[in-house]
Amino acid sequence: MAISAGLNTALTGLTAHQQAIDVTSNNISNASNPDYVRERVVFSTLKPVNEIPGDIGIGVQISSINRITDTFLFNRFADTSAALNSLKTQEEYLQEIGTYFPDVNDQGLYKDLKDFFNAWQDFASNPNDGSVKVNLANKTEKLTDTFHALKEKLKDIRKSINEEIDTKITEANTIIKNIALLNEEITVHEANGKSHANELRDKRDALEKRLREIVDVKIYKGGITSQDSQGEVTVDYSKNYQITLGGYPVVDGTSTHEITKIDNTGNVNIGVLKDDYSVANVTSSIQKSEIGALLKVRGTDFNTDGSPKNGTIGQLNNSLDDLAATLIRNVNSIYSYSAQEEAQGIQTFKTIPISPDIQNIPLTLLAKQGVLAHDVRNGILKLDVLDNTGEIKTTLQISIKKSYSIDDVLDKINDTINSYDSDFDIKAVVQNGEIKFVPYDTNGDGEVKPKGSLLVKDDGSLMFSALQEFEYLSLDEVNSKLPLQLQDGGFDINVYDENGNVKAKRHITVDLNSTDPRYSTIQGIINQINTKEIDDNNDNNPNNDVDDFYHAFILNGKVIFSKKTDENTYIGLDNDKSNFGGVFGINQFFEGNNAANISLSYKLKENPSLIKAYKAPNEGNNEVANEILQLQFEKINFNDGSNATIFEYYRQTTTDLANEINDTTNKKESAQTLFKSISNEYYSLTGVNIDEELINLEKYQRGYQANARVITTINNMLDALFGIKQ
Repeated sequence: MAISAGLNTALTGLTAHQQAIDVTSNNISNASNPDYVRERVVFSTLKPVNEIPGDIGIGVQISSINRITDTFLFNRFADTSAALNSLKTQEEYLQEIGTYFPDVNDQGLYKDLKDFFNAWQDFASNPNDGSVKVNLANKTEKLTDTFHALKEKLKDIRKSINEEIDTKITEANTIIKNIALLNEEITVHEANGKSHANELRDKRDALEKRLREIVDVKIYKGGITSQDSQGEVTVDYSKNYQITLGGYPVVDGTSTHEITKIDNTGNVNIGVLKDDYSVANVTSSIQKSEIGALLKVRGTDFNTDGSPKNGTIGQLNNSLDDLAATLIRNVNSIYSYSAQEEAQGIQTFKTIPISPDIQNIPLTLLAKQGVLAHDVRNGILKLDVLDNTGEIKTTLQISIKKSYSIDDVLDKINDTINSYDSDFDIKAVVQNGEIKFVPYDTNGDGEVKPKGSLLVKDDGSLMFSALQEFEYLSLDEVNSKLPLQLQDGGFDINVYDENGNVKAKRHITVDLNSTDPRYSTIQGIINQINTKEIDDNNDNNPNNDVDDFYHAFILNGKVIFSKKTDENTYIGLDNDKSNFGGVFGINQFFEGNNAANISLSYKLKENPSLIKAYKAPNEGNNEVANEILQLQFEKINFNDGSNATIFEYYRQTTTDLANEINDTTNKKESAQTLFKSISNEYYSLTGVNIDEELINLEKYQRGYQANARVITTINNMLDALFGIKQ
């Protein structure tokens, strides 16, 4: 070979080491860049010249510049970062919520509950003191205001979370578009199969990590290959690339699918736009991420008013509503003991009014027109016939067809009653827009003397349900549709004279799951009150019992006790284990049925002097005040199945929240430890070590100098050679 070949060989070494120095210089300059992955040059020999006695090398080249990284280690690094960010986000909101639910006795709602019952204690001691009544009204309003404020705070936090989810979706979509653009650039840059788009991949990794922190995506890279770079194993370069969310692709190579917002009663849920432009709801698939944490706090299932059913906010909403509803129901039930001349409850359900112009229209057509709540079906209507002692004599069966009109149904019922007993003197009619079974001169003898009453045992046609006349349906079926819920048990009806003496007393049974409509329907309860031939006083006098002084009935969803005589009598409930008085709002102290609308009764708010401490109509009587005072110490049933005192229930709510905050904080601290460990491992591989780079710089510098010396030596040899020729 010519002497110039050695010059070329040294030149390749000079060039290769210059490139190695350039790469090292780039590593050192990015030493503080957390998104930079250190690079290494791969030296390889050039193809030798085949000579005898052996091959002669012609130099060196840089065959590749590799990123020193590991895809699987990076995935662990990104996943732990996402988990940590999720817990940080969750902790931030939980701690904010926790400030409104302090787990101490002398702050917040707990204190207001104490003040409320203390005001009742003062009232029980001074039942005729007007200033004490005003204080009780004020403490009650303070309590209800706190309920309202807590609900509003939770609503504000939910609104803030929705806004943050909206912002993070926008950020995620920007990242998704940028990743797709990077994929396109990487593909072009590496199209020759030799070049590595290292810094583009650094940018993509940083975006991947941030995307995982925002939303729970999965990243798939196919065709991954391992490369050895001076003893370092790298697992990095891949051919195929896809990111999915909830199983749906959001990035597929260079194409993207937008993450979209789905409105759920004013709340932001998460969707992915599919190829057919439909949206897949992936909200339930999002777990460990910032959005996942926001969803966990806010909830993913909602009521019609937009309030969440689940999540931390949903659980607190439910607890507040349950606490308020239980307080309303129990206080009102006791307050209904306070006797009054006549009583009228609140509207607990709203029937569909039957106007004359729809009475002859087939039920099936009324359902199609949207007049009825739902379809009526062909079925058997069963009516229990009761005598005047309240005993069941027989059950009538009427075949109802959905092609019948309401008038047809009434005719069928009345024909069946007449066939049973033409002197029964009860008729089914439309009265005040509702179907009622009323006393009627069925035989035309000029007298109305009902032999008993009728109760709906089973509405096989669902007609009463379609008309929303809940009084005839099973309490087990309609209880959840009432503003507050009844409980198994019973109550007493007391009739007092003007001096507060009990003139008549009748016990009423409530059994939600009974198959006997006397005890398991609203109309059955009303019928117990009105049953005639019951000797309440056991004095063999048929004219001084509860039904002789008052008549109970349902009108427009309201329970009404109407006076039947001119005597100075008063009516009140007592020993109400079913919470009948509270559910139907007989003589309300509280209005409302949840934490958002609980309030002191309007008439008592306007005139606190009307607040009564008595049960019997006697100003010196404080029995009602004492019973409400004792309510704070009694274990009562809550709608969620709990059995606890009011204070125990609220304390459990705050304790559960405090435990959730502590648990989240502990998990966050553990996640921080794990993240630190994995990030150290990750950066020990990918991060720039200045000492190591300086060693490499020294090595490459010496290599460069050595090759330069070779060139100088060859140059001197050439000079000597040319000198000989001269």
